[in-house]
Amino acid sequence: MSWVAIDEDKCNECGICAVRCPRCFSVSGEKISVQAAENCCIICGHCVSLCPTGAITHSLMDADNFEPVGSPVQYQPDEFMRFIRQRRSHRHFKSKAVPNAMIRQLIEAARYAPTGSNVQSVEIIVVEDDQRKKQLSDLSIDFFAEVGAKAAEKLRTMPAESRTPARMQLEKMARYRDNMLQAKSVGYDPIFHHAPVVLLFHSLLETSTPKDNCVIASTTVGLFARTLGLESTYIGLLEIAARSYPPLAEAIGLPAGNQVQSVLITGYPKLKFLRHVDRHPVNVRWE
Repeated sequence: MSWVAIDEDKCNECGICAVRCPRCFSVSGEKISVQAAENCCIICGHCVSLCPTGAITHSLMDADNFEPVGSPVQYQPDEFMRFIRQRRSHRHFKSKAVPNAMIRQLIEAARYAPTGSNVQSVEIIVVEDDQRKKQLSDLSIDFFAEVGAKAAEKLRTMPAESRTPARMQLEKMARYRDNMLQAKSVGYDPIFHHAPVVLLFHSLLETSTPKDNCVIASTTVGLFARTLGLESTYIGLLEIAARSYPPLAEAIGLPAGNQVQSVLITGYPKLKFLRHVDRHPVNVRWE
């Protein structure tokens, strides 16, 4: 049985659906037919969205959520570029809770971020509880303390003049340990930076582009957060620790086969950046 149906009384046989999705739609003479099922349909909804007469319905999608697009939203390129450049990585936040309604808006923004093959496999853990944040932060610090201690031990056996990539990586891990333990000793959280909200984006690994899907979702959320007066930054340290440190992975408690792929902290910013920040030009090869 086809997931998609065509109302023949509404269909004007324009063929747009077949142009967009020849895997599910076919044209014979002037008649358009559809056979959409698991072997060809990825439930993207494009056929419903494109149909000018509203003749197409998809049984696995909410018909009420296909709202009319209306006039296309237009942004001036220069203004949008300013919006992109004004985004900064914020690690200092006001001690002000983010309303639950705003967090739900962030989640809704992630809902509409694109995913590979439209798998829509991104899931989010929202952490607001201070004790829960402290638990996850402490476990992350424990991981880097262990790794950093092993790195410091290896460094003692290496020639001081050696500047190989391996030595530089060991030095980096040793610094992580020292910096994190020092920050923790004075009551500062070097993982979540006392942010009001932590968002853990995770996905089933056995799916299409799980890392890309989560990063695109978290980037969408980070940009949308700015429209609400919030700022954010990415926390790669917890992502690294969650993959390599069983106590932390157990504490997070992901569904079987899932992995944390992106972490975002957000809240009301304490600092106000007054200037755009310089960046290296992108290396480009034109072909």
